[in-house]
Amino acid sequence: MAKKPKSLPSDKVADVTGKPETKEEPKMGRPSIYTEELAIDICTRLGLGESLRKICLDEDMPSLRSVMYWLTTNPDFLQQYTRAREIQAETQFDELIDIVDQPPELSHITNNKGELVEVKFDSSYVAWMKLRVDTRKWTAARMAPKKYGEQKTPEDANDLTVIDVNVRDMMDVAVKRLELIRIAE
Repeated sequence: MAKKPKSLPSDKVADVTGKPETKEEPKMGRPSIYTEELAIDICTRLGLGESLRKICLDEDMPSLRSVMYWLTTNPDFLQQYTRAREIQAETQFDELIDIVDQPPELSHITNNKGELVEVKFDSSYVAWMKLRVDTRKWTAARMAPKKYGEQKTPEDANDLTVIDVNVRDMMDVAVKRLELIRIAE
């Protein structure tokens, strides 16, 4: 009596060689919109200083959650993203110089004849600029800690922090400019 051929499970099919192949289950959820061009666009905008949150709010961009998922599943994108964050730190450092180079806002007080009586330095403007500088310093230090972070040496036994030379020099220039402005008043 001839043997009956074994039946294959319903999720298996045989190819022409008779070997079973597994059918792929359809994936659940929305398909990924990841493309190399989209990854380049996201990383370029990051490098130019935009926040990832702001980028992901655009209608033609993926959600923040999608980008985070791509970072965990796509090593090439993770490498691009990491480099973009390094470039973003450089961009923010450049912005620090631009902020410091901006002349302060002055209030010109005139009398009822339109003659200039007094020029006042706007202290709230200086406080706002200081906040902008400090925020960029902080984020640059977090994005590129080896380059812009606080450097500690073994001599710092009391846990005193030594600020990176570039940031310290930049702040010295800013302080000197503010002093010159105050003297000019």
